[in-house]
Amino acid sequence: MKNFAWKTVIFALIAVLIPTQVKAVSFTQTKEAGETLTTAQVIPSGPLSLESISGTISQTNPANLFQIYLTGGKTFSATTKINSGSLADPQLFLFDSNGKGIYANDDESVNTKQATLPKGEFSPTNAGIYYLGISGFDYDPVGTKGKIFSDFPDVPFQTVLKPSGIGDGFQLEEFDGLILNGGSYNITLTGVQTASTKAIPEASSGLGLLAFGVLSTGAIASRTRERSRSINGIS
Repeated sequence: MKNFAWKTVIFALIAVLIPTQVKAVSFTQTKEAGETLTTAQVIPSGPLSLESISGTISQTNPANLFQIYLTGGKTFSATTKINSGSLADPQLFLFDSNGKGIYANDDESVNTKQATLPKGEFSPTNAGIYYLGISGFDYDPVGTKGKIFSDFPDVPFQTVLKPSGIGDGFQLEEFDGLILNGGSYNITLTGVQTASTKAIPEASSGLGLLAFGVLSTGAIASRTRERSRSINGIS
């Protein structure tokens, strides 16, 4: 009975000490994110889920490009529809690690000017580094030969686009076009990771050592009692 009580205390202590899964985090643009691969703002990869990116589009910074890490599978999605900010007519673009277009969207539907890259549609299947771009309407990504994605009037605003412009297959060089609007934005994400803080692994490691120490102490105490009982001829 004492052994059972002691083990119950140990496992209850472990349950309290081991932290629950860390919630998703948000990233706020800390400087002007550039619009080329070399000037994109890097969001380091790590074990934490990144749920959103916030920033601002302006006349001097009309497109923002972020280097992100996708977890793989068809898990990635991005939308400005939720808590969108003041940017009236955003566009979203996803590029692979070489800067080649994957898919894009201007308007999610006829009822909104907010953009969405839906989960599972043209999504990458491999984990790794990608680039997520956002700009105001008509300021578009361009490759060596021209626009990477077709736009209105060649395609409806509500289309989820594959790279089909004359720049298809070419690396992103810059954004170009009219700068019609600016403002703040919030991109809600799935399937994206960001870096954890140093405190989190250190805390987990410390708690793990403490739990191990508690278990070891319990095991030693149990063996000592068994040995004592054996010496004294108690079964």
